[in-house]
Amino acid sequence: MTIEIIKANTKTIPKVTGVFDLYRQFYGQDSNLGGCEAYLTQRQEAGEATVFFAQNANGEVLGFTQIYPTFSSVSLRRDLVLNDLFVLETARGQGVARKLLQAARDHALEVGSKGILLETDIINTKAQALYESFGFERVTDHFFYYLTV
Repeated sequence: MTIEIIKANTKTIPKVTGVFDLYRQFYGQDSNLGGCEAYLTQRQEAGEATVFFAQNANGEVLGFTQIYPTFSSVSLRRDLVLNDLFVLETARGQGVARKLLQAARDHALEVGSKGILLETDIINTKAQALYESFGFERVTDHFFYYLTV
């Protein structure tokens, strides 16, 4: 299978919207195509996120990743947060996620990032295996806290 990775822009965001909506549904959200397109478009227009998507030879979107910039005061460098990574169930096991991770790593190098942070559910062992095989290391010496407001 031919897989092409494309960096999204405001013109290509509509192609990603359907897969982004499925990703949100996977995490228990209701379908909201209009909201998804508006959210992705706003992030692109404001330069707040970088989206890469994978498509096959027919131009069908197979998956996407969305990366947000953040910064490390201690290292005085940029960091990236890989917040979203999703591949259609029918395209899993074909290297799509690995190619999206490679695009994220290439982007990190391009923008001079210190690294890429991601999180995944404790029970998502398939994703954990992929991330670790790609070189991500599990953080075991820090606790992460979250405040809902």
